[in-house]
Amino acid sequence: MPSATLIFPAVNQLAADYWRAAQQRGERTVAAASVAADVSLFNGTAVVSLPTIYERDFPAAFLALIAEHSIARIHCSVASVYAFLRQFCIDQRLTIELLGDSPIHQQMSQHQRLMARARQLRPLVIACADVSKVLPELEIAAVFRQSALIYGESNDEKLAAMMGIVASAPAGDVVELGSLMGRTAFVLLYLSRRYCLGPLLTVDPWLPANAVHRDSPEAIRSLVDDWDYDALAEAFFVNLAPFVGSDHAHLRMPSAQAFPVYAEGCPILSQDARAVPYCRRIAILHIDANHDYDAVRNDCDLWLRRLLPGAWLILDDYVWSHGDGPLRVGNELIEEYAERIERAFVCGKALFMKFRGDANREE
Repeated sequence: MPSATLIFPAVNQLAADYWRAAQQRGERTVAAASVAADVSLFNGTAVVSLPTIYERDFPAAFLALIAEHSIARIHCSVASVYAFLRQFCIDQRLTIELLGDSPIHQQMSQHQRLMARARQLRPLVIACADVSKVLPELEIAAVFRQSALIYGESNDEKLAAMMGIVASAPAGDVVELGSLMGRTAFVLLYLSRRYCLGPLLTVDPWLPANAVHRDSPEAIRSLVDDWDYDALAEAFFVNLAPFVGSDHAHLRMPSAQAFPVYAEGCPILSQDARAVPYCRRIAILHIDANHDYDAVRNDCDLWLRRLLPGAWLILDDYVWSHGDGPLRVGNELIEEYAERIERAFVCGKALFMKFRGDANREE
């Protein structure tokens, strides 16, 4: 019989996550618990019952389980049980590998790495801010921590730059085109509240016709065929639900349809059905929707009309391996608005531009 990994106690999501990953790599596992286990976490797989580690018959039952299933490794996601098993294996002279470190030590190490990352990137935040009122390390770490829980492709450097530029943005609306599952939407919502800018508007239709990048190679064009767009939308609202308020609304429609709703002053409701008080002028515009040249150019032609003096534009994937739409549009904007651009730099593959004067073309 091939060796197996014992998952004990199989009572939480960490245990279930290990079980699912083991299934994918073909690793044989045995799940065990000393209390009633939720077998739905393990897709209905039976969970072996063991006495608690404090009961007199635990050693015999545990050793019998090890022998019966050829246990060579133990995954333990409960700190108190981990400490007990570590000493138990020493006392019983068992040659079984206790995988990883204690869960609490893993969490402490993870936190230490997070704080080191925040310290490392705070100078970048300061450089991008060009003002004194930047976030302290704890808040930078908090933004990194929370955003990491949300799927997205914006890296830490881009998020650090976003934390910086918001400090020098004027008061006004914050608008994001293309939100996927909400990573940068969370960051923008947090920052707009932190710096008292204004409400956030996110725009994403979550439709395949709008997601496909027709200017990109086939591998990228076909990538979106397997996406569940309703699940993406649902995940977006789940991810932002802890931060829901009357200062955020979402328009599930293409950018070209959303713009007149926004610009013409139509009521836009938050998730709790309250009209969001947009001023209809934009302090920060994050464009991260379809990356085809025509799509990016159209987004810019529409939404840049509403930029405030001193506003920031963030053009995502200015540096992009799968196409040059954002690059071409970004270069055109740099030339077109040369006299109005106060600052421009590239960070985390995105182009950041701050407008000195009024980029608004509408009177």
